[in-house]
Amino acid sequence: MTLKLPWPQKTLTRWLLAAAAALLVASLAIMAANYRFPSFFSLETPPDDSPGLMTTDTILTIGDDLFSNWLPNDVAWPTIFLDNPQNFQLGALEMLRYTARVMRDNLPRQRNSDGLDPDCDVAFTLLSNDPFKWYLPSAESRFKEAMAKYRSYRARLVAGQAVFSPRLDNLRELLEQYISLLGAINTRLANAPNSQRLKAGQSPPPPAKETAGGPDQSADAYVPWRKLDDNFYYAQGAAYVLRQMLMAVKYDFAKLLADRNAAAQLDNIIAVLDQSQFEPLWVANGGVGSILANHSMELHSLLENARQRLRNLNEMLGS
Repeated sequence: MTLKLPWPQKTLTRWLLAAAAALLVASLAIMAANYRFPSFFSLETPPDDSPGLMTTDTILTIGDDLFSNWLPNDVAWPTIFLDNPQNFQLGALEMLRYTARVMRDNLPRQRNSDGLDPDCDVAFTLLSNDPFKWYLPSAESRFKEAMAKYRSYRARLVAGQAVFSPRLDNLRELLEQYISLLGAINTRLANAPNSQRLKAGQSPPPPAKETAGGPDQSADAYVPWRKLDDNFYYAQGAAYVLRQMLMAVKYDFAKLLADRNAAAQLDNIIAVLDQSQFEPLWVANGGVGSILANHSMELHSLLENARQRLRNLNEMLGS
């Protein structure tokens, strides 16, 4: 018995091809719409008697943009075929987490014996959730809850019911956290394989492991060639958040920086980080003498420069 279709086979084939073409076009459009990176921003200057508002507003501005379209946990959407924006977001999240730790442990306390601020404490815990979890609950739902806690903290700051302490030891701790993360990121950039090492016949070490917080940032981590762009955009995401947070430091710690003649040094660091947000057509890995650039090493040079200047700034503050 032969099954007869209600329409000719050629018509069915045309409909299937048209549906496949429409799905492809829609997928490409969705991918193109989501392939974007944030731009640097400036915030309105808070009143002079409101220390901490610039730092908190910067965290909120970064977080609201970052978590409104969180991509790393997508599982059934065309954006799973992207990877550069996802890695940028993971790098940005990691630098935000380092900031949140100091916002919990140091900045909202006038003395070391003071208790933790409840909003900043919970916000840090929420930001520590697995960034790849997509249900029960999703990562972005937890991260948005963290931003709600920072909004509560901000409202309490304005009302005089919360504390932001722009002390020297707090600033030095914040800078130390940034220096630490930059060091790990720069090591990964420097470990990117290059043509000269391959020509020398050296065997590459085992590939770096992926972690819940993004690429493995351990000192001996190796970056296989297929992960070069992932590592590159991860570093750019971290550099983006660092630049914005240093702009907040410039305001909230202005008096302290001026007293130590350190404001110009901070401006120089920000100027270096301004150059970190470049996007090559593709992330090339050329060796010495190659006509191709080595974008990993180019970014490494900028971020290592920023890291060394941060160390000098921290030493200047401690002298």
